[in-house]
Amino acid sequence: MIVRVFEDKHSLSEAAAEQASAAVRRAVIVATRASQLDFIDALTNAKNNDWQRVEMFHLDEYVGLPISHPAIFRKYLLDRLIHKVGIKRYHFLDGSDHPAEVVRRVGEAL
Repeated sequence: MIVRVFEDKHSLSEAAAEQASAAVRRAVIVATRASQLDFIDALTNAKNNDWQRVEMFHLDEYVGLPISHPAIFRKYLLDRLIHKVGIKRYHFLDGSDHPAEVVRRVGEAL
């Protein structure tokens, strides 16, 4: 196992994005916790991805909140990933819908 140590969160995010961007070809599952935000920014700045061919799946969301709520992750993904790089196919976890229905829909898409 290779272990790499980085000076800070930014350099870690840049290195992780560079490595991940080489692997992103058809689908990506995106987490939106605070630890992932720098990584998402770095990944969207990578120039070697054809994002229009990538299908995005959303990993986490608050239950019971509409997309208009300021803490919602769907809005973040729309603004900082989907619209930024032009992803055409994406599957949100809709926190305002019934959880079992959301799981069924996204499960079928996977």
